[in-house]
Amino acid sequence: MADPKPTQAPSNPGEFDPRVFLFEGAWLPFLPAFLREPVARLAVFAAVAATVMLGVAPVADDKGEAWLEASFARTLAALAATRALDSAISLAQSSEVSFSFGPGGSLGIGQALDPVNDLVEQYGSLLLTSTTALGVQRLALQIAKTLGWWLFLPALGALLAALVVGGNSRKSLVSWGRRLFGVALFARLAIPAGAWIDSLVAERFLESNYQQAAAVVSSTTQRIEAVQAEDPAERKAWYERYNPVDYVGEKAKRLYTAIGDVGESIVNLAIYFTISTIILPLGTLWLLSKVCGALFSPRGA
Repeated sequence: MADPKPTQAPSNPGEFDPRVFLFEGAWLPFLPAFLREPVARLAVFAAVAATVMLGVAPVADDKGEAWLEASFARTLAALAATRALDSAISLAQSSEVSFSFGPGGSLGIGQALDPVNDLVEQYGSLLLTSTTALGVQRLALQIAKTLGWWLFLPALGALLAALVVGGNSRKSLVSWGRRLFGVALFARLAIPAGAWIDSLVAERFLESNYQQAAAVVSSTTQRIEAVQAEDPAERKAWYERYNPVDYVGEKAKRLYTAIGDVGESIVNLAIYFTISTIILPLGTLWLLSKVCGALFSPRGA
């Protein structure tokens, strides 16, 4: 019979484990053994809270708040540009030329612009949603800044209470202190850190497309207004000025040329604002929540 497969040797018991050293109080040999873990966790979490509040949070707040304010202003500017484009298209749609020879009547110019106008209106609704999402993020950032140190008090209070109880109650309080500290850290840093990360991603991958699409929307509005202000009949001979079909056809052609590829630009802008103001913030918050959950779960340190 073959010899049984030897079991793997246990890890070296003398190996240095920084988690044990920090969180289980190996660096506090002068304290009684039953006090080392709660005191060690209280000291480490208090030091981390002080570092976060005095060093990390101000930097993250500045970066995150600057991005949120810039995004809010950009969204409002895009909304104003969209309203201007919608007004120009609506005016073009209502344009008509009247004629009195024969039976008389009128011919419309811009009814074929309905699909583009519908797209612009839907894009405007998306911008309102983006503005609301940014407003919620700004409010959450202000609440987190206002609460400040108060966010960490429940976690530190649970660890303080663990100093005066024993047994399972102490283990439960230490575990809750760790979880509450993770919640406090997430609540304080998630919004500004997430906005900071979002700004890096958006500026790296989305900015160039946004600038091009925004320029197309602005120039399209100007071209439509220029077409509306001009009278094609003024460039015709006097005997060519009384054919309403030609008049409408030429003006409609110039309107369609003015609109050009604005539909594609609006789609690109919709993608930009959807990603930068909704998908990226939600995705970043989800990722940060997973990181905090892994670090401060009951199985963590």
